Amino acid sequence: MAANFWMSSHCQEWLRCKADDAKTPLQQEKTRRNRLILSESEETKLRVHLAMFISNLGKHNQVRCRQRVIATATVYLARFFYNNSYKDFHPHLIAATAVYLASKVEEWPVQPNKIEKALRDLSRSAGKYGVNDIVDGEYFLMEELKFNLIVFHPYRPLQQYLADSNLQDVASTAWYLINDSYRLDLCLEYPPHIVAIAAIRVAGTYANQRATVDSWFNERLTFNAEHRSHVNQVVEQLISMYEEYSHLEPEEIQQLLNKIPNPPPVGSNMEPTPQLQN
Repeated sequence: MAANFWMSSHCQEWLRCKADDAKTPLQQEKTRRNRLILSESEETKLRVHLAMFISNLGKHNQVRCRQRVIATATVYLARFFYNNSYKDFHPHLIAATAVYLASKVEEWPVQPNKIEKALRDLSRSAGKYGVNDIVDGEYFLMEELKFNLIVFHPYRPLQQYLADSNLQDVASTAWYLINDSYRLDLCLEYPPHIVAIAAIRVAGTYANQRATVDSWFNERLTFNAEHRSHVNQVVEQLISMYEEYSHLEPEEIQQLLNKIPNPPPVGSNMEPTPQLQN
């Protein structure tokens, strides 16, 4: 495990530039297959739903894992579907497998039969998958993640920045903002500390402390112009998410899920997808 984020596989392997990757044959093929069943807007809605689904799975009374497990599982899912199409893998099964793997990595192990029971309670479309499918899919998922299982999250830098900015009274709101940030692919595009700072900016503004936030951000943080631009990009994406995707109706989500095929379980006669090159 790398103690330094900048030396970790999270930074070296899994911070992607979507604009550059979109030009690669692998990403073009994935996008082509996704468009066979989902529009770009529908894909975004599905991604938001899947983060919420993993959260509900982790909080189910059969599972009851801590937030870090939920966050790590959501990152695993985002990484998996960065290279793979929803047409080829049922996202609810991938979500359940990601929770199972993350519970081990984050040292909060959950028995797979409990995850399977929660999956059956929460998903009509993944009802045919059983506990063996979750267990058998674990190694396949690890292959797709290139065995890069250690994930750095924004929670620790959030605590440090809250103390530095003297904005501890917005801690709860900023924490929830970070939880919600996993509904987007921010974890694939920005370092954790960028997301933490953006969460503080949004939380401080919401709490009518814009002047304090701006003073801290502009005067105390030693950031270059590029990093400041990244913070602003994350702020804009968070606000846009709340404006456009905070009230997805269950019927709408079910219509999206109905468009997704029921492929064979993960790892059943499947070959790992070729990985993007840095």
